[in-house]
Amino acid sequence: MNEAYVLLNVSYKSQQDVIENAEKISVVKSVKSVYGICDVLVILESEDMQKIKDAIDKDLHGMDGITNMTSLISVN
Repeated sequence: MNEAYVLLNVSYKSQQDVIENAEKISVVKSVKSVYGICDVLVILESEDMQKIKDAIDKDLHGMDGITNMTSLISVN
């Protein structure tokens, strides 16, 4: 199983919308609001790495309110 962790900086007014929209992405396993250097943590999981990449490149990058994104892809 392939996993990726995406750390998002989100404008305060958009945070709830970003969380709700991220939860609708088929390969998203979990979405968490976090305190610290980032605002939202998105965990993606799929047998197909291309589905994870597409979710990051198309679905997450297309969301309004995200000001910065850091993707960490597991290489087990």
